[in-house]
Amino acid sequence: MQVDLRSLMSFFNRMNVLAWLAGIWIAHALLYLALGTATWLGTSILAAAFYGIVILVGKLVASRYPDKEESK
Repeated sequence: MQVDLRSLMSFFNRMNVLAWLAGIWIAHALLYLALGTATWLGTSILAAAFYGIVILVGKLVASRYPDKEESK
């Protein structure tokens, strides 16, 4: 369990937040366009903002875990 958590935290430390947010926003925009949502732009921006908060909190928690490579 500890190894899996450490690898997850290492992934959060390495991830590019802007690239993930752009991908999440594009995926939501396409989803809401395909569903025919009238407010697709606002809804996709809100969804990306929510996931952005989740990702940033994940990065904050992950910054407290030492990397395997740094601790050697």
